[in-house]
Amino acid sequence: MADKSKSGKDNSFEDIITAADKGQLDVVTALLEEGIDPNTVDEVGDTALHNAAKKGHWDIARILLERSASPLSRNGNDSLPLHLAIRAGHTQVVRLLLECDPSTYNCKEGGPYEPIHIAAVKGHAEIVQLLIDYNASTLSTPKDHATALHLAAHKGHYDVCEILVKHDKKLDRSLWERLTGPSLEVYARDYTKNTPLSHAVFIKNKQIAELILRHHPDLSNSLDAHKELLFHRVIRLGNVGMAEVFLNNGTDIEMKDNYGRGALHVAVAARPISRFPDDTTPEMIRFLLARGAMADAKTKDGYKPEDLTREPKIKVMLRNSAKPQSLGQPGPLAATNSIPPPEYKP
Repeated sequence: MADKSKSGKDNSFEDIITAADKGQLDVVTALLEEGIDPNTVDEVGDTALHNAAKKGHWDIARILLERSASPLSRNGNDSLPLHLAIRAGHTQVVRLLLECDPSTYNCKEGGPYEPIHIAAVKGHAEIVQLLIDYNASTLSTPKDHATALHLAAHKGHYDVCEILVKHDKKLDRSLWERLTGPSLEVYARDYTKNTPLSHAVFIKNKQIAELILRHHPDLSNSLDAHKELLFHRVIRLGNVGMAEVFLNNGTDIEMKDNYGRGALHVAVAARPISRFPDDTTPEMIRFLLARGAMADAKTKDGYKPEDLTREPKIKVMLRNSAKPQSLGQPGPLAATNSIPPPEYKP
C-alpha cells in the first residue's frame, strides 16, 4: 500500500510521476484534483501509472486508472505498466491492470515475448496462473523462440513449470495447430533447438525433469540440439541422479543411438583415457549394471562396452558385476546335498 504524506507546493507535471514512484497517495490525489494530466510522461517515457505499477502501489494505480490513466501507454523501453508490475512480481497490481484492460494480457514488450514469458522467466507462479486465466497462450511466440516453459525450465522455476505442464495437457489443439507447430509446449524447440526437458537436463534440475517425464514419458527418447539422446547426454556427464529420474519414468536402459551404442557404451567411453587412470569409483557404470544394463550388448560395429576401455578395473567390473543372464551365462547352480568324501587316513 502507498504511504500517505503531505503535498508539496510545487505542482509540476513531474511531481505526480515522482509521487507515484514514492507511494505518496495524497500527493497524487491532490494533483489529480488540480487537473494534472495523469498521462504525462517523464524523460524516459514513464507515466505515474508506470511508476505505481513498478513499485506495487495498488491504491495509487487504482486512482490513476479511475482518472483515465492509460494502461496502454509505453515508455522508452516499450514497456506497459503491466510489464513492469509483472517483472516486479506485484500480483495485485497485475490483476488490477488486467481487470481494467484484459486485452493487455498478450501485449509484447519490444520483442517476441508476451507478459506470460516475463512472469515465467522471473518465477512468478501466481502471475503465470493469472495470465493463463485470462487466456494467455503458452505457445504464442514466433517459431524457434523460447516458450514460457523453456524460460521457466532454464531458470529452474519448478512451480511455474508445474502450472505450465498441467495447463499444456488440458489443451485441445486444433488440426491446424498440430500441423503447423508442436502439439504441446513440452515438444516445442527454441532458437537453440532444445526442448524444455533439455534445459532441465542442462541445469541438472531433477525435479523439473521428473515433472516433464512423469507427464510425458515419451520424451525420454528425445534428442538435444546436437542430435544426442538426452538420456545418453545424462550418462556421458555422469549425472547418476538424473539418470535415475529417466529410468524411473519409463526410459529403456538399452535404448540405442544411431551407432548402436547403449547407455553402458556411453558410460564406459566417457571415462578418462590415460595410462594412469584415476582411482575414483566409476559410479555411473556401477549404477547402470545394477539397473540391469547388458554388459555384452554390441554396437553396429560389434563393440561391447569392455572394448571401449583400457582400464583393467572397468573390464573386470563389466565381466563380473553384470547379472549372469546379461553376460549370456547360466545363473548359479542351486545348492545340493552331496555325499561327503571319505575320511582321510594317513
